[in-house]
Amino acid sequence: MSASHVQIAELIEVSLDDINIPPGNHRQDLGDLNGLAESIRTIGLVQPITVRQRDAGGYELVAGQRRLAAARLAGLSTLPAVVRGYADVESRKAMAVENLNRKDLEPLEAAAAYQELLDLGIGNEEVAALAGTSAQQVSDHTSLLSLPRKVRRELAGGAIDYPTALLLTQLADTPERLTRALHNARDGWSLTSAVQHELHARELERKTESSQAELEKRGVPIIERPRDSFSPRARVRRLGNGWGCIPLTQAKHAREACHAAYIEEHTGDIVFVCIDVQRHVGVVPGIEAPADAKAERAAKRSERQAQRRALAERRALLTRHLQSVDDTAAANHHAQRISVLDVDEAVASVACELLGQTDGSDGYHGHARSLTARVAANPGELAQVALVVAMGRAEVYSGREYISPDQRALVAEHLRYLTGLGYQPTELELDMIREQDITVGEEDASANPDIERVGAS
Repeated sequence: MSASHVQIAELIEVSLDDINIPPGNHRQDLGDLNGLAESIRTIGLVQPITVRQRDAGGYELVAGQRRLAAARLAGLSTLPAVVRGYADVESRKAMAVENLNRKDLEPLEAAAAYQELLDLGIGNEEVAALAGTSAQQVSDHTSLLSLPRKVRRELAGGAIDYPTALLLTQLADTPERLTRALHNARDGWSLTSAVQHELHARELERKTESSQAELEKRGVPIIERPRDSFSPRARVRRLGNGWGCIPLTQAKHAREACHAAYIEEHTGDIVFVCIDVQRHVGVVPGIEAPADAKAERAAKRSERQAQRRALAERRALLTRHLQSVDDTAAANHHAQRISVLDVDEAVASVACELLGQTDGSDGYHGHARSLTARVAANPGELAQVALVVAMGRAEVYSGREYISPDQRALVAEHLRYLTGLGYQPTELELDMIREQDITVGEEDASANPDIERVGAS
């Protein structure tokens, strides 16, 4: 039957050689055709393909590309076809919808089919309705077409999956960032973190460019971010009401020759500053005239020299005094006061416990202040408090798992004192006393026969 005599929607037998596949067909992978070809050989083609007449003669496939390929594989020369009088737009629409109704459609094939319909002027919602899906699904798939060709090839070849490709579409307009995100993901980052990092960097870059363009448009000089823009000595200071800022608005300061700005490197925000604070001395509250740096350095140098002289005089005086000490009571009194005044809170807490004093538990260094106050109120108790402080220090050290050799010596001396009071040391404590005896020598150990007796028992 001649093509010119075929009526619209008529079922005819068409030669396979007369059927052309249009370039707009988006189906790339037809899958395994052997089963379908065998079925066609056995029982024939159950569902006819759909074609339309071409002006140049022959037919153009509208729907049924897989059936057509299987028929060729089965060795058929003709097959049944429904000929419809589609216009070009209707033919492309029918072909795209037919592709979208396949269950095994690859993401990029679906994307091309959706885009085909959108290019025909069909709205997103209508395309979704034709495909039996959501408008978001249509948008997600068509966004894949914005990916670089290399990434699309990886998606088509299965190197990356659809969710990964969809995440990468957020960086499609910056291929170098997309490539870097993929590289970081392969280096151990999560893909989400890699993409978010690049998105943040892109946003910061765009914000910085926008801020720079805004400042250039206003004619505001742009400076590098100063190291110090807060301290009272800073020559460059921020504008505003925050700490360290000059209390001037940007609008009021904009007329000054010292008006400038820098772009915050971590946010891209504009920060307006005054680059010559001294211009506002006496006019803006809180801005003082600069100190004489040379005089300041000279004063500090003089102070250091005075301190060194005072140190030398003190050392000389103490050396002379120690060579002729005749007031033992005064010396002991001084040593005891220093011991009490230098006590730390942990030792002071034990000392207060031993003294039965409970009024120093409030506040930082409360126990230490309590001991000092006790001696000030009762000078006659100085020797007792100094002794308790020494005991408290030894008790604190003895309760620690790790102590220095000097601290072990102090604890051993404390245990030796307690043994003289009738305390029975443990084996571990005896070992510590013996160790100290060996360290200081046998003559020191023999000076206390009680220790010899306790160690030998």
